[in-house]
Order: sequence, then structure tokens, then C-alpha cells
Amino acid sequence: MASQAGTSKSAVPIMSQLALIATCALLLACSGAVLAATPNVLLIVVDDLRPELGAYGYNQSSPNIVDFAKTAALFKGAYCQYSICSPSRASFLTGLRPETTQVFDLQKYFRNTVGLQNTTTMPQFFKNMGYRVAGGGKIFHPGAASGGDDDGVSWTEPYYHSPNERMFSRNTQSWAARSDPVTDFPDYQIASNTIAQLQALKGGKFFVAMGLHKPHLPFVFPRSYLDLYPVDVPLANDTNPPTNLPGQAWSNYGELKMYDDVKNLNLANGQGDWMPVSKAKELRRAYWAATSFADSQVGRVLAELETLGLAHNTTVVVMSDHGWHLGDMGEWSKMTTFEPANRVVLLIRDPSRPASANATVLTNVELIDVYPTLVDAAAFPVPAYLEGKSLTPLLDSPHARPAAWTGNAFSQVLRSMAAYRTNPQMGYTLRTADWRYTEWVRYNTTSGRADWDALEALELYDHRGDAKNVFGYYERANQATNPDYGNLRLSLSAMLRTQSAVQAVSPSSQSTSGAPVQTTSGGGVPRPAAAAALVSCLLAVLACLRIPLMS
Repeated sequence: MASQAGTSKSAVPIMSQLALIATCALLLACSGAVLAATPNVLLIVVDDLRPELGAYGYNQSSPNIVDFAKTAALFKGAYCQYSICSPSRASFLTGLRPETTQVFDLQKYFRNTVGLQNTTTMPQFFKNMGYRVAGGGKIFHPGAASGGDDDGVSWTEPYYHSPNERMFSRNTQSWAARSDPVTDFPDYQIASNTIAQLQALKGGKFFVAMGLHKPHLPFVFPRSYLDLYPVDVPLANDTNPPTNLPGQAWSNYGELKMYDDVKNLNLANGQGDWMPVSKAKELRRAYWAATSFADSQVGRVLAELETLGLAHNTTVVVMSDHGWHLGDMGEWSKMTTFEPANRVVLLIRDPSRPASANATVLTNVELIDVYPTLVDAAAFPVPAYLEGKSLTPLLDSPHARPAAWTGNAFSQVLRSMAAYRTNPQMGYTLRTADWRYTEWVRYNTTSGRADWDALEALELYDHRGDAKNVFGYYERANQATNPDYGNLRLSLSAMLRTQSAVQAVSPSSQSTSGAPVQTTSGGGVPRPAAAAALVSCLLAVLACLRIPLMS
């Protein structure tokens, strides 16, 4: 009788209670599964790597990236925001444009910019979300540009640098095929450290970043990689500078000319300063050999990820910090607003988005999109202050461009040395699907502002029909003064200036606790927030049913 009396007091029949409890338990289980699905992150950055790889349709030997591309989305039109190491890295690692970071050289530390002292970097975001965060090699630009400690606040694990970096980088020649044991090469050691980090961190959530130095100058690699390419390699498709090219647009590629073998050629510094054919072929062969060596290190790390059983729950990014001229348009090295210097390698594998596997995304994207994409893919709210966009909509539908996606990419480069020391000029360049448009304007390096009324030079290049498989081919003639394109130029100028005038939300108000502000720019669902809502729902249901949580 006592049990019957107890039953009669219940507001809901016992079977309905059990059904509701089972439903709530299922919801909790699902929320737990969602939380558990929050992915790890493996970020691989390869220095100075141009998208001239097998995965992009070229003959260069890069079998490991080719295999990876079969499981990832390949972004054929990805562009950096500044075509030199430190400004580009400061940009994509903070998610802010160079105009915001005010980093235009290899010395300035982005945290010394007013308003950015407490900015949250990409690895730091995941650190603040409870991940263990490890890095090695060249992620931030080393030295003063990252505070002397690779922005130490961004990491939870001791940062790694190869002990042999100086021994293999202080060459007097631009390249060297060496007979040292492969285990002595810095990039091999960096990859080995990354493998060790994956092994050590596999039990929990991790963000691991690996930065390879090659194919950055000097091109130093194991001798066997030179044998992958014949001595008589092809030259660039067009070794002439564009016609009607303004002087500001030309780079004297001083980085390459500081090596004795190139310095001794006594090349001039003007346009049409052609590299001798034999030297051009030698440099191209060495660059490709260094690229193939880097590809081998990428392969070692990706293979270990599979061996450890982590590939199914790790978002992987393989990217470069900017492009590189290999004689295209008569240019070498970087620091230009042209296509070869600004177009980059970008592949993303998100195991939760199978539609992106082995897909080629043709829509133009930017490197500042990587940070919000990784946050979004991990199902955290994307911070509102980031200036890029999450690429998850393109990963979900790689063959279609979302309606809100412009497909425009913006880059810039500063001329403030030599002839421009007293008259600094910034080249702002816009890449649409069909055009590249560039304005050179006077720039106040003290205030960090462009004087848009002081327009010094214009460039306009026709990329209609460009399948992005021939470097520099579509930038052979500057059409800026062609009257047929007057209205087009005005339209592109408005687009360029509108973007350049956009001011970011002040990052000085960011909290280094990593508590992000949710936005709707991405395509992901904030799984932790969803799980919390489900828990609250369960508690509310139990309260309504007057069911105690504990007996």
C-alpha cells in the first residue's frame, strides 16, 4: 500500500517519467559525443612555398602533399596579405590584416602595436580553450618579431628550434646539395619533434604547429633530392616584366642578391634585370629540390598522425606563408604585389566534412581566413574582432560559392627603402576572379595611414580565363591606362579603398582568457554551448517532474 500511495503522488505516470528520463539521457549522450568530437588541430606552415606542386597540376615531386590532397580541400585561389615572412605570419596568426598589425618588416613585434598588446593569437586561442599547444620550427617569425620567444604566451609546451638551424642557413651560396646525414637537417629535426609532440599529446586535445624552413633561401637539402630533377629544367613561362610597369611595382630581389654566387653576377637593379639562363635553371632546380625535401617532412608527420589513430579527429592545415618568384615576370624572391608572390598553398582536411575530401575550391580566399576556420571547425564561437571569414561554408560545399562570399583577396606591400625612404609608398592590391588591380599611394609610416589623395601609380591585369596553372602569364601587360577599362578601374578602386578603410574592432579589449564573442560568420555550431543548453534542458525537465537528482 505504501508503494501505491507513493505512486499516486507523482504528477506523471512512471512509464512517462522513464521515457522522459531516457530521452534526456540520450540528449546528454549526444551532447557528450559532440563535445568529444571537438577536433585536434595540426597546422603545417612551409616557408616560401609556391603552389607549384603535384596536387596543383605541376610536375614537381611532392607525393606526400599529393596524397594528402586526396583527403583534403585544395584552395586553388588562396592569397597571403603581405608577401614577406613576418608581416604575413603576424597577419594570419592574429587573424588581422597588416594594416591593423602594422607589421611591415622583419623586426616589429605585433604586440608592440597600440591596441594589440593583449591580442589573442591562433594557438593562444586554443590554449585558452583548454588545449595543449605545442610548436616547433618557424611559425611566428623568430627573433624580435615574435618577442624573442616565439610569442611565448601562445604555447603551453616548450617551443622547439632545431639546434642545427644556424649551421645549415649561414651559406655564402644561394643553394647547396649536401651529403650530411638526413637526420642532421633542421627540417628533419623539426618534423621529428612534431612527431614526438603528437605522441606525447595524443591522450587529450591538442593544437600542434610545425613550421618548415625550406624552400626558403638558402636552398639547402640532402643531395639525393637534386637527382629528382634534370639539369636542364624549364625556365619560367614568361621572364619579361609586364609592359607599362611603374617603378614602385618592381622588386630588386635583394634577398637573393646577397649570396655570393648571385652577387658576383653583378646584376643591375632595374626592370629587365634578367638572370642568366644557366643560373636561372640552376636556381629553379635547387628550389624544387628543397621543396621535395620539405614535402618528405610533411609526409613523415602526416603518416604518424595516421599511425597514432588521430587522423579521424584532427583538422589538418598545410599552407605556405606567401609565394615566391622563380624568374616569372623577370622577378625573383618575393615582396611584390604580383600573383607569384601572393598566391599560396592552402589545403584543409576537416574529417567532419566529407564533402571537402579531394575537392578543389576555386573561389579566392585569404590566409586571414585560416584562424576563424579552425575556430569554427572546432565548434567554438568565432571572435568578432577577427578580420577573416570562416571557410567552413566552402568546406561544406566546395564546388559552390556562398552568396555572401565576394571571392576577393586583398594584399599589400610597402616600399620604404632606397629611393622610397623619404617618400614611402604602399601598394594595395585587389585580386578578384577576373582582375588584379593595384594602387600605389603615399604612406605615413609614423601614423600608419595611407594618403589616398596622393596616388602615385596604378596597375590593372586581366585574369579572365586564368585557370591558375601558369605563373605570371596573365600579368604581362598593365592595362591601367587603357581607356576601354576606365569604368572597370573606377569600380575596382572603390572596392579596394572600401576594404582598406574598414577598421577592425579594437583588439585591445580582448581578454587573454580566450572567452570568444560568438558571431554568425562561420558555418559551424558551437558544440560546448549546445551541450550546456541540453544539460539545462534536462535539469528543467527533472524539476518539472519533481524527480530528485539523487535518492
